[in-house]
Amino acid sequence: MATQGTYPPTYNDDQQGFQPQYGQQQYGQQGYAQFTNVVTTTPGMGPTIMVSHVNDYMGLSIFTLLCCCLPLGIAAIVNSCEAQDANAQGDMVRAQAASGRARTLNFIALGLGIFSWIIGVILLVLMFTGVL
Repeated sequence: MATQGTYPPTYNDDQQGFQPQYGQQQYGQQGYAQFTNVVTTTPGMGPTIMVSHVNDYMGLSIFTLLCCCLPLGIAAIVNSCEAQDANAQGDMVRAQAASGRARTLNFIALGLGIFSWIIGVILLVLMFTGVL
């Protein structure tokens, strides 16, 4: 005879936290970054705002450096490094300005790179078909 459990389920004292059921593996938390703004209040001090870090676009900067447009990629990496430094120092105004410049330079470099690749492919096709 099966017995029905109670809701919420109770665990023995030797078990801690969530226990996998029905042959499931227990997985750790994934490495996704979640950024939130937290407002806390301290009695007599007023609200304290803790702001998340600004995106520095370093990965996109490296990609545009290697695959799209070398000069703009270098400038984007410089601005990405500046955004990282400002984030580390807690200077959100400077971090946002550097992040915006890095984003703009990356998008321009990406556009130029895509345009250049398209023109290159068209020229190769025309060359191999005998038009040029």
